[in-house]
Amino acid sequence: MGRAVTTDYNDLERELLSARLQIVELQAKTKTTLTGAQFLCIVLIGPLFLAFVTLGVLIVWKTTSKPAEVAPHLDIILVAFSIFSLPVVGASASIVSLMSDEIKARIRGDNE
Repeated sequence: MGRAVTTDYNDLERELLSARLQIVELQAKTKTTLTGAQFLCIVLIGPLFLAFVTLGVLIVWKTTSKPAEVAPHLDIILVAFSIFSLPVVGASASIVSLMSDEIKARIRGDNE
């Protein structure tokens, strides 16, 4: 009788230890960390996104508030805005690429 209780106790202890290890692994997987490359990319590209959004807001605001003054120059403004959009799209592509590389690495790590 004493041996059966000890065996059950040892089994429960192993299951509890296994459950604790799984909880620690899950907690580690849910933490978000930035690599140096990701942080540098965000720091360098953040002002570019901010300027792009600000320019878009200013174009819309000026066009709706003073259409007579903006209308003669609207084609030049929109060309400048479209030219400015190319680096913004490239920057967003680099951020998405960095994030997808990290996700792929995590998936490979989970499968091993």
